[in-house]
Amino acid sequence: MEPAPTLAATLDTLLAGCGATAALEAPVRRRLVAFVQLLAKWNRVWNLTAVRDPDQMLERHVLDSLGLLPFVDEAPRLDGVPDLLDIGSGAGLPVLPLAIARPGLACVSVERTGKKARFQRQAVLELGLDRVRVRADRIEDVGQRASIVTSRAFTAPEAFLQLAAAHVAPGGRALVMLGRAERLPDRLPAPFELDRLHRLEARHERHVAVCTART
Repeated sequence: MEPAPTLAATLDTLLAGCGATAALEAPVRRRLVAFVQLLAKWNRVWNLTAVRDPDQMLERHVLDSLGLLPFVDEAPRLDGVPDLLDIGSGAGLPVLPLAIARPGLACVSVERTGKKARFQRQAVLELGLDRVRVRADRIEDVGQRASIVTSRAFTAPEAFLQLAAAHVAPGGRALVMLGRAERLPDRLPAPFELDRLHRLEARHERHVAVCTART
C-alpha cells in the first residue's frame, strides 16, 4: 500500500491546483488519504473500481467528488429530511469524500451491490462518519427524500433525473455530474428546472448541472 505521506503530498498538490487547500483542514485531508488507502486495499480483492493506482484514485475519484462541495454548501437544507442522498454510490463516490469534507452533513448512500455497500459500511466505521447511513438497496425500493440528490457515473442524465424526482424534497436540488459526452435533455423531467451548468475540471471536460425541484 502506498505510504500515507506520499498520498498526502499528492492530495495537497491536487488541491493546490484547484485552489482548495485552504478550505480543507489537515484532519480532513488525513481522512481523505485514509479513505483512498482503504479503497485501494479492498479493491485488490473486491474489484470496487477500475482505477487501481491510489494516486489516480485521489485525482479521478476524490478530487472529482470534492468538485461538488460549493454546490452542496450553497444548497438549502430542508426540514425533516437528510441533507444528501447519493444514488448508485458504488464505492462511496461522491458521498464519502463529501461527508469527510463536511462532517455535519446527514447523508444516505444507496448502493445495490452488496460488496460495494459492505465496503462503504467499513469505511464509515473506520473513518468515524457517523452521519452517513448506507443502504444496500435498489433506489426504486427506497422511500427517502433529501435536500440534495446526487449521483456519479450511475446512469444517463435523463434517467438519473427521472429517478431523482421521487427522492428530492420540494425546493431541493439534484446535482448531475456530466462526463465529456453527456448532455442534459432539452426538456428536464418534472419537477426539475436547470439553475445553471458549471464546468468542474477543464482537463477532463467535466460539468455539473444544478437542477432545482420546483415547489
